[in-house]
Amino acid sequence: MLAGVCLPKKSALAAFFHEACPELLQRREPRPKPPPRSTHVHALWEVDGKENVRLADGTIATVLDVREPVACCFLGSLAHEVQTEKAWRKLDVREIQADLRIVFTQFGLPVAIQTDRESVYGKPPENEFPTLFALWLAGLGIAHQFGRPGQATDQAHVERGHRTLFDWIEEPCPLANLAALQLALDTARFRHNCVLPSHAGDCRGRPPIAVHPEVNVPLRPYTPDAELALFDLQRVDQFLARYTWPHKVSQVGQVTVGPHLYYVGVTYAGQIVDVRFDPTDRHLTFHDAQDARLLNRQPIKGLTVTHITGFETPPVSTGKQVQLSFPWEGYASSGQPGVRH
Repeated sequence: MLAGVCLPKKSALAAFFHEACPELLQRREPRPKPPPRSTHVHALWEVDGKENVRLADGTIATVLDVREPVACCFLGSLAHEVQTEKAWRKLDVREIQADLRIVFTQFGLPVAIQTDRESVYGKPPENEFPTLFALWLAGLGIAHQFGRPGQATDQAHVERGHRTLFDWIEEPCPLANLAALQLALDTARFRHNCVLPSHAGDCRGRPPIAVHPEVNVPLRPYTPDAELALFDLQRVDQFLARYTWPHKVSQVGQVTVGPHLYYVGVTYAGQIVDVRFDPTDRHLTFHDAQDARLLNRQPIKGLTVTHITGFETPPVSTGKQVQLSFPWEGYASSGQPGVRH
């Protein structure tokens, strides 16, 4: 029917529709900018889990990797048993905190940590109320940075790191059990950091630790038994006070903020309210989204040091097996890690 007809270009059609019926055009959201990259050691760590690792004894594991992009080092690779009756589960916030405490103890506290947007990490605070993980980082003075949705390249170092480690440790048969997996991870991590030549970053064929020995010098030293002294609840309060979160009031007058329910009043059922945090008395305030009128105030729930950190007193050693640290006092000429005493 339109054979031989000269049709306008797409750009001309777009200009016509913008002028004639702009209300019918789909609005394009601007593409979010990539997160800033780190410029010096310990300015930013990337954290991510490699999931669904199958072992010979039937165990399903997740490995939490912590990667330092500038030094091109693996700071931590910790294995967890995650199988359930039907399948497997995600790591929870307490497991991730425990892993990061192990890494903090050796390398100190970084300036920032970057994660994806898994539910345990949450979303940027301008989008939703922060998770316990984000509040924990805020209390320790660590910025929480997020990769963009669906952009695995924003976590390129740790994502590629998963493959690097597992290329080294995979065998024709699966590893026997969780302990064997952890030992293999420790060995592979050590060899990558301290022994094998690397062409990542500025290594130019040298082991990363030889190029960046400053990775072993903490910017802010940390020990678990000092965490309660390092953690500052006022930092959490100041962090929360910067944001506003729109929420819809339920038919019974409630609003869900984070994991907690707050009663605003059935009078406002179906309305959008702006939720803010008042650091002066540690209350959430609920405002009419149209005229900013204060509707209600409620004491915030779960925002205590105990709830955020997960312990009331400094943790003590449990004797639980954890990853080995580096550099070791000595190691075999074959490149295998030595034993620290």
